[in-house]
Amino acid sequence: MARKRARTGYVRARDSAFRLYDRHVPYQFDIDRHRDSWGNLPRMYFLDREPPPGTETDRTVPDVIYSFWTGDNQMGPARQQGIESIVAHNPDLAHVLVTPDNLTEFVLPQHPLHPAYAHLSLVHRADYLRAYFMHHYGGGYSDIKQTDHGWRHAWQTLSDSPELWAIGYPEVSSASCGGRDLKLGPDVRRRFNSLIGYAAFVFRPNSPFTAEWLREVERRLDFYSQQLVLAPGNTWGDNPGYPIGWIELGSDLFHPLQLKYLTHIGQDPALLPHLDDHR
Repeated sequence: MARKRARTGYVRARDSAFRLYDRHVPYQFDIDRHRDSWGNLPRMYFLDREPPPGTETDRTVPDVIYSFWTGDNQMGPARQQGIESIVAHNPDLAHVLVTPDNLTEFVLPQHPLHPAYAHLSLVHRADYLRAYFMHHYGGGYSDIKQTDHGWRHAWQTLSDSPELWAIGYPEVSSASCGGRDLKLGPDVRRRFNSLIGYAAFVFRPNSPFTAEWLREVERRLDFYSQQLVLAPGNTWGDNPGYPIGWIELGSDLFHPLQLKYLTHIGQDPALLPHLDDHR
């Protein structure tokens, strides 16, 4: 318990220092800062690539919030309450719960789900669908967690700010950030106060951000495909042999990509859900 309290105190002190640094030191994305002494980029680096062709930055954001329940397991009371709160606080926005029963209705003929999808853990299926839906459909996404506020203001902000492609709640802590596999952890943690969290957000569809996000998720699925056939994931992806790390398809991509497009990311604290006691 004492070690946990000490760790919590350390993270809070570190976050205070990072917030101060972020406010006073302007950030400029520079790929060359991420090279090693030989001039090479990290093995899983992807921020040096141009977006796929055909992206847009001015698409309208549809009035919908998506959530995903990717397995046939029973949804518990806390999750049910989460859905009820999202619906109750957003009467002017549709809420769509995507499940195995209706997922095929949203899969596009020109972009079928990656073949490895069926072998992913239920958690990693949701990571994949976040990128897929935000790119092809746009709108809002929320984890199945309770919320205390309506989201309409986020849509208004995107409408009033054409330079923004996405909006979300300010990331709550440097300890919540990804980017480890790109050796970008220090950069991401220092700038966490300018980033948005992974549990709830709103995106314009077909932006360079969403295109690069989905492309990199699928590139990683290509890499792991054979291993996934041999050891498909369970609910949490903690079964022996399962090859993909907990945040490897999630915040390890989502946070570093924001560094590249930071001027196109907006923040709205109202989108912050309850991050605890949701299972």
